[in-house]
Amino acid sequence: MSVTLTQESDRPHVAHLRIDANELNLLSLELADEIRETIESTLAEISVLTITARQPDDGVRGLTAGLNLDWAQDLTPHEGQDLLYAFYNMIQAIRELEAVTICGCGNYALGVGFELAMACEFRVATENATLGLPEVNVGLPTVIHGGLLVRLVGEGVANELIYKGDPIDGTRALELGLVSDSVTADEYAETMDDLVEELAAKSPRVMALQKRVMKRLRSNGLESGMYSSIADIGRAFGSPDQQEAIAAFLEDRGPKFEHS
Repeated sequence: MSVTLTQESDRPHVAHLRIDANELNLLSLELADEIRETIESTLAEISVLTITARQPDDGVRGLTAGLNLDWAQDLTPHEGQDLLYAFYNMIQAIRELEAVTICGCGNYALGVGFELAMACEFRVATENATLGLPEVNVGLPTVIHGGLLVRLVGEGVANELIYKGDPIDGTRALELGLVSDSVTADEYAETMDDLVEELAAKSPRVMALQKRVMKRLRSNGLESGMYSSIADIGRAFGSPDQQEAIAAFLEDRGPKFEHS
């Protein structure tokens, strides 16, 4: 299989999706469908999910260099539409998860691979990573989830990245707020592990509720999203996880949650 999903035995609320299709993890319709199906198989109990390429024993690999141009160059308009729908559904599957997602961009995430990364809550890249949306340079507009870029960095920077098609490195991406962490290759694995550790220590139930709120703010608009989330958040009060979190805070210790 090109895509695998593993659940940690000692932290069953943490899972890892790995893409290992080809050298650059170039995307086709079939691979997009496989990624989507794997994401959709994620269990409801998962509250933290990493999405990365399978890493070598030494060094850092990129997530994906985007569309497989050799495969796509002879597609008809109808086949092109099918491909775009597959990419859209793949990324929407990530956005609809109740798990908090961490994308390991590694040394590169380009085109639809960068759009996939933008659909995640956190993105980690190396300082010299190659990140961007170069579609315009191969005769294709950025159309799937390029709109996410506007939300992350504003229209001005989005215009620069989309219309010019020039990639940026991880250091610049951090300055723009496009990645959560930009680190050296030697620090990359530890940075990913530390971020997973921090998020995994939170209550999975509360994390799922928080993700639900953020999804509503995104899809319903700010005012409607805030109001419609009150009922969900109200149910957190008095729950075992909420009581344990408050007790741990007051006692200056780490919380101990029961993971179902």
